[in-house]
Amino acid sequence: MDETQIEYKSEFLPNITIVVVFKEDPLYPQVNEYFDEYGYGFMVPGKDLVIIDGEILEEVDDTSIIKFIEAHEISHILLNHSGPRNEKEELEADLGAYLLLSHNGYNNAIDLLLEHFEDRHGIKFSEDLLPEISKKLGFD
Repeated sequence: MDETQIEYKSEFLPNITIVVVFKEDPLYPQVNEYFDEYGYGFMVPGKDLVIIDGEILEEVDDTSIIKFIEAHEISHILLNHSGPRNEKEELEADLGAYLLLSHNGYNNAIDLLLEHFEDRHGIKFSEDLLPEISKKLGFD
């Protein structure tokens, strides 16, 4: 891959910049510490910036995973989660991601989310979990 990072504005929240960083990027060792702590993506407090680990594409051969991570992180922002992360907020962010992805037609990303939902949260996905998050996100 020639590019060491990809930068774009989030379609879910256009004032947020998304940066996908690959291991060839000189800054990768610095952000990798945060990936180790927070997972494949994290929001940078006070910077309108989400950084995603592009190396996830080595593990999951589907670019839809990037859109899922973006939607998850944007959900944290929209739900006013300020950290440190906890199980309840992670569940809410995945439910918010499901709603954002659904409203924007990202079916492959939804499939990835649903495939890993029970492993991530210890419960099966159910649409009964959505109304509260849908209301918080203003989809009602």
